[in-house]
Amino acid sequence: MKSLIRDSRTLCRAACVTSLGGLLGFADAAAQVSTPAAEDEGLYEVVVTARRLEERALDVGITMNVFDQAALETRRLNAVEDLAQLTPGFDVFNGNGTNNPTITLRGVGTTNPFLNNNPSIALYADEVYLPFSSFLTLPFFDVERIEVLKGPQVALYGRNATAGAVNVISAQPTDSLSGYVDLSYARYDAFEARAAISGPLSDTVQARLAVIRQDGGGYMYRPGTIGSTAGFSRNAAIPGVPAIPAVDDYGDKDVYAVRASLAWQPSESVDVSLIGHYGKDESELVGSTNINGDRVGVFLPPSDEPYVDYDNVAPATDTEQYGGALRIDVELGSVTLTSVTGYNRIARTYAIGDFVPVRVAEASFDEVTRSVSQELRATSRDSESFRWMVGASYNEDKIDYNRVLNSYDFLLGALGTTFDETDRAWAVYGDAEWQLSSNWSAGVGVRYTDEDREFDGGSFDIDPFGLSRIVVAFPGLAPSGSLFGSPRYDESDLSGGAFLKWKPQDDLLVYGSVNRGFKSGGFDGSGVTVPSAFEPYGAETVWAYEVGVKSSVIDTFDFSVAAFFYDYKDKQVLALMDVGGGVTEAVIQNAAEAEVKGVEAELRWMPVRGLTFSMNATLLDSEITKFESADPAEVAAREGNELPGTPQSQFTAAVDYSQPIGSLVLDASLWATYVDRAYRDIENTEALRSDDRTVVNARLTLSNPSVGWSAYVFAENLFDEEYVTSVRSLVEMLGNYHGAPRTVGIGVRYDF
Repeated sequence: MKSLIRDSRTLCRAACVTSLGGLLGFADAAAQVSTPAAEDEGLYEVVVTARRLEERALDVGITMNVFDQAALETRRLNAVEDLAQLTPGFDVFNGNGTNNPTITLRGVGTTNPFLNNNPSIALYADEVYLPFSSFLTLPFFDVERIEVLKGPQVALYGRNATAGAVNVISAQPTDSLSGYVDLSYARYDAFEARAAISGPLSDTVQARLAVIRQDGGGYMYRPGTIGSTAGFSRNAAIPGVPAIPAVDDYGDKDVYAVRASLAWQPSESVDVSLIGHYGKDESELVGSTNINGDRVGVFLPPSDEPYVDYDNVAPATDTEQYGGALRIDVELGSVTLTSVTGYNRIARTYAIGDFVPVRVAEASFDEVTRSVSQELRATSRDSESFRWMVGASYNEDKIDYNRVLNSYDFLLGALGTTFDETDRAWAVYGDAEWQLSSNWSAGVGVRYTDEDREFDGGSFDIDPFGLSRIVVAFPGLAPSGSLFGSPRYDESDLSGGAFLKWKPQDDLLVYGSVNRGFKSGGFDGSGVTVPSAFEPYGAETVWAYEVGVKSSVIDTFDFSVAAFFYDYKDKQVLALMDVGGGVTEAVIQNAAEAEVKGVEAELRWMPVRGLTFSMNATLLDSEITKFESADPAEVAAREGNELPGTPQSQFTAAVDYSQPIGSLVLDASLWATYVDRAYRDIENTEALRSDDRTVVNARLTLSNPSVGWSAYVFAENLFDEEYVTSVRSLVEMLGNYHGAPRTVGIGVRYDF
């Protein structure tokens, strides 16, 4: 096992220093591992661990996008939103001031931004499952590889993998001293520092320490309330809107994080890996603009400028996150036993405004989320004709949630919501592949899951001035002014899939697969203002059918193409509900059946050594085929609509060039992303539709590999495209989130 570990680390180092040719990768581009001989022959062979095994991407019948360490650094892929820019079919919707990103992949997912929502994509960090998107708010740093697996991955990845899975794999300790320091400065006083050091502590122990610091970068203008709404109040008993001065360049980051890794090989057959991480985020949150004024009729936006936040509340967060992962591998004859133990905790307080300078629905949050997980699995070794894996997993997740919704200028009071939720899930699974002949192979995977959720909490009227109309707006709180409950939800499921592969030659794969994805139900995590909010929504399922071809028959040309069809049942949707008093609220419901059809195609081409062209395209056609409601008008308004977060087309393209100049190397990269417009609600409201956009980025690096120094310049959103990424709707008020404006910066790096 030690030799395998050393070989793996060697491959990692090779991936980190590979030239920029092919960095964007194609559908199966992972760590661009190569040898000098391979460089002479053409494009790099790709190795992935998508099926928890190290194998060539060309041998895996899954469509995927994978980014190695060099690609992550060159493309400045720091956050899940950046990942969406480089992964066609991957869409991110901002929620709670970007604090709870919601993700869809190939149209499968939800626009539910509430804390207790599980994403439809199984998110993993160093093989530890992250049940909530809030765990994704800290930046990616010192990452060896990110894999985005498309289509249901239930058998191996388990809970809530109906859309796919994302693996974030941190850089591993090395058995020789190495490391780097990377400093950059960009427009809006954005400063970033990254560093890592790695090496042996003894013959059997290696360690790695990595840190990141981010500061500045705010590009929002906040006009404040002086000269506009300062002092306004609907009742003399309620203090007026405070006087807030104008602020330029709001939205600065204030983030630091550290990760420590330890690898230990106590014997030839045992490998132990321990990872611990800590992060702190005290950033100003990027807010939305306002489109149509406030519900009270006091304020109208004076302009449609894209980077203006009219809130009287300064959106900001105070977040602390820490956790760890312990992996133990033991070789017992022809079987490897693996144990993965994980713990993650995030505690945060933050405020988000209602994008108007009066107090209509200003929210402040106090949240603590914890997750404990344990997985045990056994994997066969040394057999090419029959490979198998069996395992079991257990997860326990806990949420403590408190929110106050200030409505002093609308409902003359505030709405409080508090709840505790505990989710427990266990599963057993198996996966196997048979070599039927020299050219044909087949495989099956199956997982049985049992989940239990306990919810305890509700909402209440906060009436500090004796004037509150909260109960009038939310009659479900009457007559006591509060509504509490302690419901419970249980669910079990048997899901899985099968595939068939044909390899007429070593560098050509034709495959077909069918998979059933499952996402459990749960409880609505919004206001909890009606008795029906205690009724859980049920599970949703997706039957996914896919056929594809992958080829690297020509050394300098790789391509893949896949066609797929999804049959979506009991889709969990965020839809408007009339809660009484003329107030509507968005709640989670099982209300829809839908279909998604699509095609993906990707290629890499190296016409000459050092020059690589990459392209990736996804075309999607989604439709709600059935909507269940007692209201015929509601059915008519939603059937036939597109699924939210599903752009009909998305393209990425890149050109990477590397040229030696004496002892120096010049690397140049230009990459662009086109994303079609997408609806942000199931009603397909035109006002809530994001813009189509083309965003171009560039980087130029001059390095001296022999001494380890490099300097670079970069530009993000090179042509300063103005575009709306998502639209916020709150009490009939609308606000746009815009993509960041052009950012140009410089940086230096030293590798040793």
